[in-house]
Parts: sequence; structure tokens; C-alpha cells
Amino acid sequence: MVVSGNPLCAGGVEGISSAAMKLLGCGLAFSAVLFLACAKGVRADVEDDSQAGTTAFAGPSEFAFLDTPTTQLEAPPTTTPATAPAPPPAIAATQPEAASAKEGHFPGITTTYGLDEFFEHFAPYEPMYFVGGTRSPNIKFQFSLRYRLFTPTGPLGTEYPWVRGINFAYTQTSFWDVSDTSHPFFYDTSYMPQFFYYFESIPYVQLPESCQAGLQIGIGHESNGQHDPNHRSENNAFIRPIITFSDAKTGLFLTLEPKFLVYLGELDLNPDLPKYRGYCDFRIVLGQRDGLQLATIGRLGSDYNRGSAQFDLTYPLTKLSHGNTDLSLDAQYFYGYGDTFLTYNQRNSIFRIGLALAR
Repeated sequence: MVVSGNPLCAGGVEGISSAAMKLLGCGLAFSAVLFLACAKGVRADVEDDSQAGTTAFAGPSEFAFLDTPTTQLEAPPTTTPATAPAPPPAIAATQPEAASAKEGHFPGITTTYGLDEFFEHFAPYEPMYFVGGTRSPNIKFQFSLRYRLFTPTGPLGTEYPWVRGINFAYTQTSFWDVSDTSHPFFYDTSYMPQFFYYFESIPYVQLPESCQAGLQIGIGHESNGQHDPNHRSENNAFIRPIITFSDAKTGLFLTLEPKFLVYLGELDLNPDLPKYRGYCDFRIVLGQRDGLQLATIGRLGSDYNRGSAQFDLTYPLTKLSHGNTDLSLDAQYFYGYGDTFLTYNQRNSIFRIGLALAR
């Protein structure tokens, strides 16, 4: 059978060709209409730009007939602004860099998030250091900060100045034993939160200019967080006067910090703790503000035959580092009972050396 000679097939081919020509004609007509619409939109944008003094073409997202929503950060500017536009409040709160990214700089973290006011509440409390030695436990570090609960310039602090003295403090002393495989790394840690009132100067006490006296009254807790039989814990109430004598000419000073305490509640886990720690810690610091200092902490047990002493000789590295660091070299020696809370009833002597963050 010859297909080309089939009149039916020939008629079908002619029908298909006729339909294709009609579709092609419609497509060309639609393309022409679309081209004219686009040209009209571009011409309108050129006229607007020429009236504004520019000849830049607008982006395709700005064609009116497309009606594409844009945001302030996505839409390109039609003119060059003298300064970067301020972002909406919602964006400025979550993206502070949006306001000044085009200017080549970013706002400071403390300025943006108010950390300056946050850090103004903090101050060092006990000495902070990281020291290590050759005997067990090898490494010892202490971290301590106090937090003033109320802002002195706030409404409450202005109306009632006495609330400025309310403080919360946290001290943590940890020991690492890297030489003993039976105690991997952490050997013992003491957690010591305190809540106290701080008189920076004792009221109604007249002292010479070379003498300053403060007073702390509060309650404290200490525990090491271990399981029985190694768990240690105690609660106390304390009073600590702080008396400092200083010489403005030489920079020498002497600070006396006796801390008198009573134990609160039963000492079930360590009932003989007063025999080794007693009821008083005595700290003496002698030296120069920006020079060599010797700090001594002494304890005497309730039976007056057990006690301990710790000596810290520190020297600031500011001059040696040409002002690049505020750290101090710390040489520490401990002798007596209770180097750690876990071994409060065991005698030990150890020398460690390292760095101090706060003396």
C-alpha cells in the first residue's frame, strides 16, 4: 500500500499543516503583544529615570505588570544615597549589621546588646588562678566572681541606697590529677555559692585617709558534688571585715581579712570538719598594687593542733609583656590539712606555679 497515494492521508497531512500554521501565527501575535508591553514598560521606566536625572534601567522585578513584592534589603536603589538607609525596627533588632554594613563597619557588641551594663554588675571576689605542680593532685584552678544585684543609679538604688550592697558570689575550686590513672583528670571540685551584704566602708567609723575598712555579712555553702562516701558538704554564716592600710607615695599596702563563721545544720557527711578547719579563715596581703604581692591564708582547727596555710607570691606580667596582658605570675605553696575538700582531714604539702587572673 502506497501511503502518499492515499487521498485520506494526504488530506490528514494538509489538515495538520494548516493547524500548525494557525498555531504559529497565534504564537507570533502573542510574542508581538508581549514585546510591545515590555517595550512600553521599559520606556516608562526610562522616562521616570530621565526625570530623576539618571539613565539607569530598572530591574525586571520592578515592572509594574509583574507585581513582584520586594523588601528594603532586596530592592536595588534607583539613586545612590548619601548614607545607608536605616533598616526597619524588626530588622535592626535582630540584624544590627544591616544599618551599617554598606558603610563598611559594624556596631560594637557591647553597644548593640547592652553588655556594658551587664558587666558593670560583676567584680572579682576570691583570687582567680591556674597553677600546676608535680605532686598529686597536679593542677589546681580557681574561678570566683561576685554580682551586685541592684544597679546603683537605678530607681531603687537611688531611692534606697542600702540595696546597693546586696551581692551574690560564686567560687569554684577544681583539682586535676593527670598522673593518677585511677582518678582520670578531675580529682575534686568545690562549689561555693554565697549571698552576702557588702559595706564598702563601715558606717559611723572615722578612719584616716590611709586606712579603709569594709565589711561582709552573709551565708555560704560548699560541696564537692560527689557520691558517698566521698561526698562533702557544709553550710555556714559568716562575717568578714576587710581592713586595708596603704601608702600613696610608695604604693605599698597591707590588707587584713579575717573571716569568722559558724556552721549551720548538721555536718552528717563530715562531722569532724571543725577540728581541721576551725571557725576562722585569716587572709593577709602585703605588697604593691602594680608590683609584687604576698598573700597568706591560714586556718587553725578547733583543737588548736591542726591547721593549714597557703602562700601565693604573685608578680604582674604587664611590664614584661609591654601592656599586652593583665595576667600575673603565681607561685603557690600549700602546707597542712585540706588542700582539697575531699581530703580535708589529710595532711599534704605541695608547690604549684602558674598564672593568676585576679589577685
